[in-house]
Amino acid sequence: MLLNRAILCAAALLVLSASSAVCDVTFKYVSAGDAKSMATASRPGVIADDDAFRMSLQMRDKSSHVEKHMTWNEEIIIQQGDVLLNYGQEAANAKEISPGEFNGNSIVGGSSVVMHPGDIVIIPAGTWHEEVIQNPVMRYILFKTKK
Repeated sequence: MLLNRAILCAAALLVLSASSAVCDVTFKYVSAGDAKSMATASRPGVIADDDAFRMSLQMRDKSSHVEKHMTWNEEIIIQQGDVLLNYGQEAANAKEISPGEFNGNSIVGGSSVVMHPGDIVIIPAGTWHEEVIQNPVMRYILFKTKK
């Protein structure tokens, strides 16, 4: 368990150091127990929120929709559950729902990967993606960094 936490912390630092986003953050400690209870299916547990960087604890009990964000990169660390991540450069019936935010019906000509606890993915801005839950619950850490 301690090794898993160390790996996740190292991965988070790697993701953060690879980002060119600059933001002001304050010290915050969240215990493992608090982290597990912070996020629910109806609301994320926000850890940090800035114009250039966001970090939140997320829980899903339903699969996501097909989407892409033009100004935000997403970095995800799976904590619980298995998820089929579909991703690609095109989507059927794409619609801009707000400036820089798009939804689509399905990903066209994309790829898929099954993710498990401890897996990490970086989704660059402008990449179509969707998470299809394979278990009743998916818990994950979501970092969003400005492109």
